[in-house]
Amino acid sequence: MKLTHTQIQLYKSIEDTEEFRIDDVTCLVGKNEAGKTAILEALYKLNPIESEKSKFSETDYPRRFVSTYREREESNPATVLTTKWLVEDADIEFIKSKICYDPFKTRELTITKDYGNFQYWYTEYNEEPMVQHLVKKAELDSGERDQFAKVKTITELEKTLEGKDALSSGATQLLQQIKKNYPEGFDEYINDLLLDSRLPKFLYFREYDRLPGKIAINDFTRRKQANTLEFGHKIFLELLNLANSSPEDINKIGQSEQLIMELEAISNRLTEEIFEYWSQNQHLYIQFRFDAARPQDPAPFNEGHVFSTRIYNRRHRATVNFDERSTGFIWFFSFLIWFSQVRQTYGKNLIILLDEPGLTLHGTAQRDLLRYINERLRPHHQVIYTTHSPFMLDPEHIFSVRTVEDVVKKDSGGKEVIQGTKVGQSILSRDRDTLLPLQGIAGFDIAQTMFLGPHVLVVEGPSEAGYIHWFSRQLLLKGREGLDLRWAVCPAEGATKVSSFVTLFAGRGLTIAALMDYHEGQKGMVDQLEKSGLLKEGHMLKTTEFAAQTDADIEDLVGWETMRSVVNDRLNLNGTNALPKKKPDGSNGRVAKLVEEHCRTLPTHYPEFHHYMPVEYLLAADSAAVSKLDGLEKAIDRFEALFKKLNSFI
Repeated sequence: MKLTHTQIQLYKSIEDTEEFRIDDVTCLVGKNEAGKTAILEALYKLNPIESEKSKFSETDYPRRFVSTYREREESNPATVLTTKWLVEDADIEFIKSKICYDPFKTRELTITKDYGNFQYWYTEYNEEPMVQHLVKKAELDSGERDQFAKVKTITELEKTLEGKDALSSGATQLLQQIKKNYPEGFDEYINDLLLDSRLPKFLYFREYDRLPGKIAINDFTRRKQANTLEFGHKIFLELLNLANSSPEDINKIGQSEQLIMELEAISNRLTEEIFEYWSQNQHLYIQFRFDAARPQDPAPFNEGHVFSTRIYNRRHRATVNFDERSTGFIWFFSFLIWFSQVRQTYGKNLIILLDEPGLTLHGTAQRDLLRYINERLRPHHQVIYTTHSPFMLDPEHIFSVRTVEDVVKKDSGGKEVIQGTKVGQSILSRDRDTLLPLQGIAGFDIAQTMFLGPHVLVVEGPSEAGYIHWFSRQLLLKGREGLDLRWAVCPAEGATKVSSFVTLFAGRGLTIAALMDYHEGQKGMVDQLEKSGLLKEGHMLKTTEFAAQTDADIEDLVGWETMRSVVNDRLNLNGTNALPKKKPDGSNGRVAKLVEEHCRTLPTHYPEFHHYMPVEYLLAADSAAVSKLDGLEKAIDRFEALFKKLNSFI
C-alpha cells in the first residue's frame, strides 16, 4: 500500500491542513513553529512501530477549542487524521491468496482515525463472487440455492439466513461459518487482512534521538524493568538486537567473545555504510567496548559493566567518546542503528518520518544526507521529512516540496483570524520567509549548473551565499538597495576553489566578481588571484573593504553585536556561557574566530558550533526574532555597501 494523500484536522496548532499529496519522498518546508512536527506526529499515530504512541488524547486537541469539544467528545469524537492509499498489485495478490479473487472495485482506499482512537476504512468491494462461492460450497437444497441466487453481500446473506423460519443443516452450517469468519461483515474482514499484513508501519526519528555514548548495564536493566527507558536507550537495545544479544546476555562472561565478534561485525558494516554518505571526515572508525565499571566513576557508571561507543580517528591515531563527536555525526549514526533493526523486523513495509534530519549538519553534510535518502531510502520506502534549510531541498524533485505555514488572516474589520497550520499543494507560497529556502536552493542550483545568465558572484561557500541572500532580502523589505536579481550567487565550496572556478569560466562572456575573506593565511592566495588578470580590475572584492578592518571574514560584515545575538539565542547561552556584549581582544578581531574559540570552552552538552549555524538561524527566524537582533542596522549598512559596489558592475 502506498500513501498518496493526507489531511490532518484539530491537532495541536492544526485546525485543518486541507488535503495534500504525498510522493515517494516528500519535503515539508517552513519556518519554526509552523506546524511541521505536528504533521509528522499525527501521521505517526496511525500505525507506529512504537505501539504505545498510537493514541490521540484530549491534550492533542487545539487548546482554543478544547472546552467546547468536551461537550461532545464521548458521543462524537472528532476525526483527526484522514489518509488515502493506493492498493498496489502486491496487495491484490496477497488478498487473492486468501479469497482467490480481486474484490476491489477501486484501487483507492481511505483510512481515518478519530480522538476515540478508532480507525475507519472506506473503499468499494465486490462481495458477490465470495457470496456465490459460499453458497456453492454449502450443502443447500435447490429451493435455498434459488433463494440465495440474487444475494450480493455477506451481510445480506446473513440477514436472509436469519430471517428464515427453518434452516436445513447445510444452511445452519453456512450461517455459523459467516458468523465465525465475517463477524463484522466482508469489508472488515478484508480491512483486517490489510491492517495486519499490508498497512505500512511508520518509523519516526527526530533530530534529538541519539545513542548515548555510555550505557551502565545495571542502570539500563533497572530502567527496562520499570518501563522508563528513554529513546536513546531504545536505540542501544536495537543495537544489541542487531548483534543477536540482550542486556542480560552481555553480563554473562561466557558469551563475551561471541558478543565482541557480533559487535565488530556490526561496527564494520555500519562504518562502511555511514562513510559512504559522510564526506566530512573519512578517517573515522566506530568501536564498541564493554568494560567493568570503575568504582571512582560517577553513578550509575560505578557498578557492574559499562557499554561504550568510541570513534577512532585513523589520522590522529586516537579515540574519543561517541558523545564528543559532532551532533550531526551522532544523529546520522544513531538513525542507521535504529533503521537497520526496524528494517529487519518490517522489511520494506515502512514509511519513514524524519523531523529536521539536517538540523545539526553542515551544508555539505546535508547534501550527503539528501543523497542517502535518494539512493538508499527512496527505492524501497516512502519518506516524509521536514526542514527549513535550502541544502535539504532537492532541486531534481522540487515539486515534491510542500510549504507549511501557520496562517493568520484578517477579516473585513481588520481583526486577526487564526487558521492554523496549512500545507501548500505546490511549492508556491504567499509567505516570503517560507519561500526563502526554496529561493536559496534555486539560486545555488542554477549557479552550480552554470545555466545562470551573464552575471556571476563567486563566494567561498554556503555560509557566504546564505548571508548575501538574507541581507539582500532585509534591504529590499526596507525599500533599500539589495543585490541586483541578475547576479547569480555561486558557492565555490572553499577559498581554494574560487580561483579554479574563475580560471574555468573566465573569458566565456560572463561578468564574474568574487567576494573573498581576507586574513593571514589567505591573503597571498587572494592577492595572487587579483594579480592574475582573470577578473576585471576591481572585481575582486575583499571582506576587509566593507568591514573596515585589516583581517576579516564574511562574519565581520555581520558584526559582533548581531553575531552575538544570533549565537546566544541559537545555542541558548546565558550567564558565563554567553558571548559577552563587548568584543573580546585577540584573533585579529575576527568575529568567526572569536565565536569559535568561545564555543570550544562551553560544556559538552551544548551543540557544536559550525559556520553555517548562524545562517541557518537567520533563514528560519521570524520577524519578531529578527527585530531583537542587536546591531542589525550596522550590519545591513555594510551589506548595502557591498551590494551597491556589485550592482555598479552591471
